[in-house]
Amino acid sequence: MRVSASGASQTLPGASFVVNGATPAKNSALTSAGAELRLANGVSLLAKFDGEFAAHSSTYAGTGTIRHTW
Repeated sequence: MRVSASGASQTLPGASFVVNGATPAKNSALTSAGAELRLANGVSLLAKFDGEFAAHSSTYAGTGTIRHTW
């Protein structure tokens, strides 16, 4: 199975494109987890983890955010 998607631009009529991607691994598990810690002074710390795990491959990513609200 090959992944393919097509799209078009609303702001530029007649312009279209095709995106081809890698074949996803069979029997893979997708996971996502996140946490937020709110501190008393309006600061929040956020973390997120995303992963895809299969028998012979794994892909994972993480993000971190510091937010200040006043």
